[in-house]
Amino acid sequence: MVIDFFFTRCPSICPRLTINMKKLQDSFVKNDSIVQFISISVDPVHDSVPNLRKFADKFNINHDTWWLVTGDKKEIYEFAMQELKASIADANVDTAFIHTENFFLLDSNRIVRGWYNGFDTLKQAQLARNIPLLMLEKDKKRPSIFREFIPVLPVIFIGLGIIFLVMGILSWNRKKIS
Repeated sequence: MVIDFFFTRCPSICPRLTINMKKLQDSFVKNDSIVQFISISVDPVHDSVPNLRKFADKFNINHDTWWLVTGDKKEIYEFAMQELKASIADANVDTAFIHTENFFLLDSNRIVRGWYNGFDTLKQAQLARNIPLLMLEKDKKRPSIFREFIPVLPVIFIGLGIIFLVMGILSWNRKKIS
């Protein structure tokens, strides 16, 4: 997941961040199932569902892979500060009003794997590279498929040992007969 914070009436950084997030979304159009984009409004009083929809449509957002959401302001701010560590990611973030230029990358276990400046093209490129890399990581919560074979490994090794022993005896007998 790539998460950012915005509000629809923002006159400064939000429109530019949305444009950059749209570019990021467009870069995954062929593999859109590997990443979900979520923009969380920090102004739930003004950002109703119709306002969020209008904002999304203004930027031609694909609603299948990018959700614009809002909720209880206190819960949004607690999530930003406690879970995403927005104040660490952006030392200038005002805890009374979250207005950060960062995109937050979360893995499939919802663990923050990085934050990236939404205006820095190098950081955006790094984010675009890191998204598919997360898919290649082993899921530590899922056991390896080889774990199923552990109980039968002794039987497999004994069987292989018997096969090599029989092959060795047959080879020795052929040499002895020749």
